[in-house]
Amino acid sequence: MLMRNLRHGMLATVIPLLLAAVPAHAQAPIFSEAHTLAAATTGVPIEHTFSVTSAGNYTITLTDLGASQPPPLPPAPLASVKLAVSSDNALVGAPLIGAGTLQLNSLAAGNYTLHVVGMPGNVPGSGPIGIVINGPGNTELVSYQDVIALPSNGLPNGEAVLDQSFTVLTTGSYTVTLADLQLPQALAPDTLSLIVIEQGTRVLELPDATSPTPMQWTGTLNAGTNYQVFAIALAAAPANAGLFSVVIAASGGGVVKGWTVPVGNTMLVGSPTLKGGPNPESFVLSDLGYPAALQQVQAMLTLNGTVVASLAAAGSAPFTPATATYEAYAAGIAASGGAGAGSYAVQVTQGATVLFGAAEAVSTSGNALTPYSFNTTLQNGGAYTLSLTDFLFPAPFTSVEVAAVQGGTLLGAPLTGPGTLNIKGVAGPLTLLAFAQPASGGGLFGLDIAPQGGGAAVFDVTQGAGALFLSRKASVLAAGNYSVTATDLQFPAQFQNYDTIVTQGSKQLGAIFGGGSFVFNATAAGNYYLNFLAEPGGTDAAGTYALTLAQAPPSPVVTLSADHSQVSSGSTVDLIWSSQNATSCTASGGWSGTQKTSGTYTTPALSANTTFTLTCTGAGGSTMKSVSVSVTSSSGGGGGAMDPVLLLLTALLAFGRAAHAAHITPSLRARRVCALFRPGQEDTDRNL
Repeated sequence: MLMRNLRHGMLATVIPLLLAAVPAHAQAPIFSEAHTLAAATTGVPIEHTFSVTSAGNYTITLTDLGASQPPPLPPAPLASVKLAVSSDNALVGAPLIGAGTLQLNSLAAGNYTLHVVGMPGNVPGSGPIGIVINGPGNTELVSYQDVIALPSNGLPNGEAVLDQSFTVLTTGSYTVTLADLQLPQALAPDTLSLIVIEQGTRVLELPDATSPTPMQWTGTLNAGTNYQVFAIALAAAPANAGLFSVVIAASGGGVVKGWTVPVGNTMLVGSPTLKGGPNPESFVLSDLGYPAALQQVQAMLTLNGTVVASLAAAGSAPFTPATATYEAYAAGIAASGGAGAGSYAVQVTQGATVLFGAAEAVSTSGNALTPYSFNTTLQNGGAYTLSLTDFLFPAPFTSVEVAAVQGGTLLGAPLTGPGTLNIKGVAGPLTLLAFAQPASGGGLFGLDIAPQGGGAAVFDVTQGAGALFLSRKASVLAAGNYSVTATDLQFPAQFQNYDTIVTQGSKQLGAIFGGGSFVFNATAAGNYYLNFLAEPGGTDAAGTYALTLAQAPPSPVVTLSADHSQVSSGSTVDLIWSSQNATSCTASGGWSGTQKTSGTYTTPALSANTTFTLTCTGAGGSTMKSVSVSVTSSSGGGGGAMDPVLLLLTALLAFGRAAHAAHITPSLRARRVCALFRPGQEDTDRNL
């Protein structure tokens, strides 16, 4: 008992000292953002990040520019607008409801994010806003000009907005041209319009009914002045697709700046960078016939808002390239019968060499199948395995399928459900086309391509469907535990529901249903995906979240032992344990209840084999340790443990007999008995 008490006392003193010597380090986030999501029926959220270097009082002024259009234009106010500021995973101050001024007192130095949500009004010209942030002494810190508009792609009204700025190097005469490129058809009549603003003053407006060239303006632009360009267009039925351009050129000279803007179902397929040369290249368009042939397909290749090559159907068109970055646009219309879905491929080739390749999947309006396109490049040709995974999160898909496209053709048969498909590809562009029908509440699927026979994936992606979805790629530099935290910032309203899941290729590593945190283990360095699915609540159909990924504190380290692994029935044992990186411990099995993070415990009398378990929890997760004690019967010839008093008497009797035979002294006899209980003492006694 004396030795037991001494051991307990030493452990109680030493273990806390050892734990106190382990330093705690705060981990800087690997990824951190606050972001606003909105449904396709409301305005696209506007976000800006700004930095405050000096603490103090700041004001943010939000102006509805359309509400004060100069005569004879009628006022065009926004239907709604709200503004909030966030820092890390929390809002700063109260949100601003409507145009006005937000006062932020005692704002600390650091980085902040502006979030603006709203809806344009019904009067043409509604949408432009101005934001000015002033610091101490009413000094302007930063200003922004934006347009609140509905999404430009796939909307029932097929609306598109251009919001860009430009400067000219020399003061002089310039021409601004607004053009309907009619891909695949003309835009809705009287909807294509443009304004140019200089420091809040309207410089020009197109179309100009007083000009013989209503879609073109010629006048003086000043060097070093920042001009803001706003243009808007509406697609016409039945294609609900279109394309327009804005070109700024010096009078008698070249193009200064040009933009091409897709409307409705017209898509920007890619932006190939080409090298100039005498050899012609070809712009190629193909109907892939997957899952069915398209009703109509057209494509254009543009450079700085100017059409370089055009195709009214599947085929090819030659052009002479310049050293520049081009833009390839296409519009595919799926047939209304059958699957109501299709796909096409666009390429730029030089002879048999594919310089650029991409493909797009499309479906009819209202189709249950949602199309997805993922473009990548194979660095090496060879045999690969394409994997499709349904993560069953938050529910299984009703249907999901994928096909691989290269060189304007399918690589083998499509994969019609979760599983794997072997493909053979060549080095160069490759596209994966997917069609998914999620259950109510949405779904999540993953795709990856890896060499056949094993090896790291050369491409992987995770995609959500049926809900607001966002995926962020985070690069983890070392294996270890990492924590993910999701927070609903409740601007402009609380999410109806939102979920977060971490994936890598076809593997799910952890999930949060609603806000909170979880820890996942990264087995190796690589790219991991933070996937966020949400359904916004409130009349604004928008919500704001904060998402953080950081290296997690280390997992708890737990040691647990018993002073005996085998005892006789009715005996007790002492349990000794310690832990690191733990804040609480819980006992189970042969004992129960909350325990300290280190200590000792004497069990009640044991009558059967017993396992004692201790689970310790900390910021890095939970760790469980167990120790087992076997119990033997103390009656009969069972070979159980001998009572200590009986053992001592037996030893004295045995040594008494030996002493009598060897005529050794009683004192030496006693010392040898003690040696049985003090190992190492016998050799010392021999020298006496």
